[in-house]
Amino acid sequence: MRRLICLFIALVVPSAAHAQSAADTASAAAPSSAVFAYLQLGDTIAFEAVRSDTAMVRGAYIIPGQIRLSWDQLLTKGAPSSLTIGVFPPNAPAEFRPVSETDFATRDDSIVVTSYANGKTTSDTRPTVAGALPVLGRSMIHLSYLAFYAAQLRMRTVPLYLTSSGKTVNAQVEVFGERVTLLVEGLRIDALWDDGALVEVHVPSQQLVVRRVMLLPQ
Repeated sequence: MRRLICLFIALVVPSAAHAQSAADTASAAAPSSAVFAYLQLGDTIAFEAVRSDTAMVRGAYIIPGQIRLSWDQLLTKGAPSSLTIGVFPPNAPAEFRPVSETDFATRDDSIVVTSYANGKTTSDTRPTVAGALPVLGRSMIHLSYLAFYAAQLRMRTVPLYLTSSGKTVNAQVEVFGERVTLLVEGLRIDALWDDGALVEVHVPSQQLVVRRVMLLPQ
C-alpha cells in the first residue's frame, strides 16, 4: 500500500503546494492536503489527492494504469461555483499538461461547457436548473466536498449537474454531528469530517470506503 501511495504522489502531486488565498469565510472547509485510498472488498482500486483552501478545492483521481482525472472546484464567497476537469494519459507526471480540459460554469438555468483539446476550443450551453453544481460523479471526494459546503450553507436539497451524462438531479443533504450524508439517485454517501477536514467516506451499497491514508504538506 505505502509503495503505491508513494508512486501516486510522485505522479500527481506537484512539489509546490497550491497558494493559499487571503480570503476567509465561515463556510469554508479547513485548508488541508491529503491522499485518499478507495478500498472495496479488501482491494485498493483507486487513489485521490486533494488540496483545499478558502478559494479552491483541487483533486486528482487515478486508477493505477488508467487515465488520470483532475478537478478544480472554484469557491466564490465560500460557495462552490465553476468546475474544471482535466484528462491525463496513464502515468503522466504532475507537471504534464492535460490532453483535454473542460470548464463547467453555471449561468442562471444553463451550464456553459467550454472544452480545450488538440489546440481547439469549443463552447456549448446546456440546460439545467438555477444553482446547479457541476460534479465529477466518480469522485467521492468531490461529492463529499459539495455536500459539506451545502450543509454549511444550510441547504438540504442541492441540484447537481452530472458532467459525465449532462443530467441534472436533486440530491438531499443530511447532517449528523461531524457526518454529512449525500443522497443522490439512490446512492448514499456518508462523509466523516474532523474540524472541517475530510477523514473518510463510506458508500454502503458499493461496499466502498474512501480513507485518508496520508497527510501532505500544505
